[in-house]
Amino acid sequence: MKRLRLIAALTLASITSTTHAADLMSAWQAAQTRDPEIAAARALHQQAAFRLEQAKALWEPTLSAGGTVGVGGADSRTKGAEAMGQNDVTFKTNVYLGALTRASIGAQKAWISPEREAQSKQLEISAQIADAQWQQAQQNLIMHTAQRYFDVVGAELKLNSLQRQEKAVQQAANEIKKRQAIGDASVMDVQETIANLFEIQAQVLTQENNLAMMKVAYRQLVGQAPTQLLAPSNLSFTYVNLVDANIWVQQSKQQSPSLKIMRLQQAIQGQEAKRIKAGNAMTVDWVAQAQLDRLSGLGMHGSASNQLAQYMVGMQINVPLSTGGMVESREREALKQVEKLRYDQEAAEQVIEQRVRDAWQSLSSAPARLQALTQSEKASKARLAATRKAHRTGARTTNELLGAEHDATQAELAVMQLRIQTAIDQLRLFAASGDLGEAQLSQVNALLK
Repeated sequence: MKRLRLIAALTLASITSTTHAADLMSAWQAAQTRDPEIAAARALHQQAAFRLEQAKALWEPTLSAGGTVGVGGADSRTKGAEAMGQNDVTFKTNVYLGALTRASIGAQKAWISPEREAQSKQLEISAQIADAQWQQAQQNLIMHTAQRYFDVVGAELKLNSLQRQEKAVQQAANEIKKRQAIGDASVMDVQETIANLFEIQAQVLTQENNLAMMKVAYRQLVGQAPTQLLAPSNLSFTYVNLVDANIWVQQSKQQSPSLKIMRLQQAIQGQEAKRIKAGNAMTVDWVAQAQLDRLSGLGMHGSASNQLAQYMVGMQINVPLSTGGMVESREREALKQVEKLRYDQEAAEQVIEQRVRDAWQSLSSAPARLQALTQSEKASKARLAATRKAHRTGARTTNELLGAEHDATQAELAVMQLRIQTAIDQLRLFAASGDLGEAQLSQVNALLK
């Protein structure tokens, strides 16, 4: 039995030693192959190539061929003709019932067509929208991965802090019970300490539940359980050029994928107005046609056979005269939709500007806040050490010691939470400005240890 336990312990140790801590880059790479939203966005992006093909095909010649076989009849009469030196000759042909065959072939290529031109532009712009949507989907995946990653990291750090605090309260409870047994502590001190212990135990249980749910969300996105996730160890701002917030706002209005999509949607709707207006426009097509009709059978004058061959190469012009006001009404409706989309874009620009300024302000003040929280952490730890020493001599009560323990734990946790929030804010700023990609994620990943 002891040998089996030793083998199991050695096996577990070897597995643990070969397990590498997960970082942000590995989580994102795993999410790319698993997340259904990025898979759907990839499929939509691949459709853009077909839209470009359709835009080109609108101007390519179209070919058609047809054939007819059946039973039919014909009756033709020509008067006033000239034949064999005689004038006012009449020709009559008649087929009551005969075999009819017809063959035709034609080609047509648009030359001037405002409607096709608008449709072609719409397809090209639609392909550009697919590119912007793909960029936005990639940025969303990076942000989702980072958020779920740091949710787990932050929850683990908070749980560790609560567990340490629970351990300290448990030790204080054991100590106060011993002191109460020898008459060195009151019953009130014991009750307050036990109450603090139960409260912290409830907080630990609640945080364990929160951590479990965050791990589920992480596993759903990444496809693997969060194991040994790295936490931010320091804050670096050397690669984040904050400069002026207005510059970041201007960049976001130019490069934000969501704003690009909205501008392209306006362009598509504008082309839709042009396409509708083209219902009253002249069109010119190159055409080539050939047709052969043959009918043979019995008629009024005996056996008869008719054959007609036609062909032409040239231009076909179509000029609509009136649509009864329908085209004009639909055009005005489409232009109103363009106006509505423009107002939607202005509202979206305001939201994005708020996000940019919020992330920029958070990053610009992060060094000062970190310095203040670090000093607070040092002061809290110094206060805790002094309170512990005074508690041993009876100069401080147990509740004062527990309060100092709680304050020191919260100060330490606040520093780590600021580091996590700063890492997320850096990604938020890049995402809002439309410049978030693998390079920026790798830079934030370098802060983990």
